[in-house]
Amino acid sequence: MICLVAPSESSDAANRYASDPAPFYGYRGPRANQKIELPFLYLPRGIDNSSGGQLQVHSSKIGPLDGQIVHTSFGTGTMHLLLRDRVGSQWQGAFSPLPGDFRSGAHRARVRPQDGCIYVTGMHGWGSYTPAPGCFQRLRYTGSGAVLPTGFHVHQNGVRIEFSNPIDSSKSQDLSKHFAQCWNYRYSPAYGSREYSVMHEGAMGHDVLNIRSVIVSEDSKSLFLEIPDLQLCSQLHLLLDIGMSKPVELFATVNAMDTPYDSDRLVARNALGKKLPHPMSRDLDYLTKRIANPWQKKLEGAREIQIKAMDNLQFSEKKLQAKPGEVIKLKFVNPDVVPHNWALVQPGRLEQVGDLANKLIGSPEAYLKQYVPDSDAVICFTDIIEPGSEFSIYFKAPEKPGRYPYLCTFPGHWMVMNGILEVGL
Repeated sequence: MICLVAPSESSDAANRYASDPAPFYGYRGPRANQKIELPFLYLPRGIDNSSGGQLQVHSSKIGPLDGQIVHTSFGTGTMHLLLRDRVGSQWQGAFSPLPGDFRSGAHRARVRPQDGCIYVTGMHGWGSYTPAPGCFQRLRYTGSGAVLPTGFHVHQNGVRIEFSNPIDSSKSQDLSKHFAQCWNYRYSPAYGSREYSVMHEGAMGHDVLNIRSVIVSEDSKSLFLEIPDLQLCSQLHLLLDIGMSKPVELFATVNAMDTPYDSDRLVARNALGKKLPHPMSRDLDYLTKRIANPWQKKLEGAREIQIKAMDNLQFSEKKLQAKPGEVIKLKFVNPDVVPHNWALVQPGRLEQVGDLANKLIGSPEAYLKQYVPDSDAVICFTDIIEPGSEFSIYFKAPEKPGRYPYLCTFPGHWMVMNGILEVGL
């Protein structure tokens, strides 16, 4: 994904950064005692993998783009409408893809005063998936009555979107015609991030949001999507059928939410879902307060056992064996598409530990503890590891012979993702 800073503050930020490292936008991960400025807007890699630049449009001849900001994509040869929202002192942004594309990587865009059209130059290079080595193209307004989003504002119970022209009121109020989903990016020193669930910390994927009602304004130039479960998130994706030939698509970054939108036409008045902390603050907690795994210290003479996560929430081995007191190096490999761990527990305590693990899903500190519950039944465990990763621990097998269950403690996994370590049997 691509991260943008607030347009209204970017030049000031650049001047300050020249002599002072503040403000800090998160490059190379967290820094001690330094506050992070929240990103203005994330752009999904599939939409824009390499940005060209932005243009503030001032032209009465360019239709609904007059007064707006357009963003060019060098990587995909496209152009997007860039919107701004402010809640208190906090900026956040959204973008909506504009129709058409360019022959080469769109780079510089300018308004030509003589005709009021937008002219774009492009070139081909690293990270650009366009057919031509270069281009010089014009974007003009045909007067076709295009309806574009021109503004948005986030409330605790939904989102209001403003449009350049009246929308089809009857179609816009049909709930089946709209779609909303959200996801987060992981803030870390890593290059890029996978897309993670907002509702289920640590799980990859998107959360579909329930749109309870749609309220169209009297002039039909704005609508409010009632979404009681809306959360602060890296990416909110809306697909809206407002009566045009194609749905309007909007991608927003939600850093802050205003007071609830008030209307007698709301379906779920005063029925807000539980609000979660900002995703970046949760990531900072993980990165700065992460508890070191006590079983990572190497032990001499360890016999290595390897076990993998498999499809359908299974371990590659349902049974492992060890001698009483034997030193073991357990290497856990996760080629699956969801996060997993491996935990060894006392005989007869599988269900108890599994039930405690399921209850951790609502705890904001669960990920810091690797979703392993505080219980004397837990003997040892690996960290929760991401897809495509591996993790090794060292431990001594119990001295007492018996059948010791092992499980994945990521909530909901343990009931099928478990096995037995047989000691001295």
